Formats: sequence, C-alpha cells, structure tokens
Amino acid sequence: MATYTGKSGVLKVHDGSGLKAVAEIRSFTMDATMDTIENTAMGATNNSRSYVAGLETATFTAEILYAAQENSSNSDTIPALRLGSEAVAFEMYPSSTTQGATPVNTVISGNCIITGYSISSSFDDMVTATISAQVTGDLAYGDA
Repeated sequence: MATYTGKSGVLKVHDGSGLKAVAEIRSFTMDATMDTIENTAMGATNNSRSYVAGLETATFTAEILYAAQENSSNSDTIPALRLGSEAVAFEMYPSSTTQGATPVNTVISGNCIITGYSISSSFDDMVTATISAQVTGDLAYGDA
C-alpha cells in the first residue's frame, strides 16, 4: 500500500483571475462527513434502529505563516481574509502537484466560501494564521 508525506502539499484558491497557491502554508485539514437519517419503524427487527444516507458536508482549514500583506489589496498574494465573499474554486494536493508520480498524487477540488480567519501569536513560535472554509457543492477526487 502506498503512503505519502505532506511536505510538498499544496492548496490553491481562485483569486479572481485563476487558481493560485496559498503561500507559506504549514498544514491543511479536510473534513468530510455524511449525515444519517433514521428510518426506524415500530416493530423493527431485533429492536434495532436503521438509517439511510443523508447529505454530505465538507470543511477545511489551513494554517499559514502570517504576513501582514495578506490583508493588503496591493499585494501579489491571495487576500486570506475573504469573509462573506462569493464561493471560489479550490484545489488541494495532500502530497504534491507532481503529475505521473509513483504513487499517484491525489487532487481534491471543489468550491468553497471562506468562513473564518484567525491569527495566533506565541512567544516561542512563528505568528500563524488559520483560514477556515465551508465547501459548497460536490467534492471531486482525482489524480494530480
């Protein structure tokens, strides 16, 4: 079974003109869940509850090294703070964007709305920022 390292992972977000890699990224996490809907009726076999699949939802967070220019409109970097903006496209490469690699690299893509941005500062670490996003619509999984 193939295993991967995350040291070359990439997160790209659409900046209005195209997909652009988020700079100074340290880590990212994708959470996808499926709701379940109970459909148990009285007299169920063995008094057991039963369920059917409901709706899927997904969110992700990304931790980046903080840079003041992220909030500047005069910057070449993606403005990290896009709260309340329209949904934008994203691509997430957990291990690398290299095509034709063995094992094959994965890309997860879709559209998202940036829902949060927080800054964290500690006396013994770098200043970081965390971006939170809600995926809207379907997630697509493919090969890089």
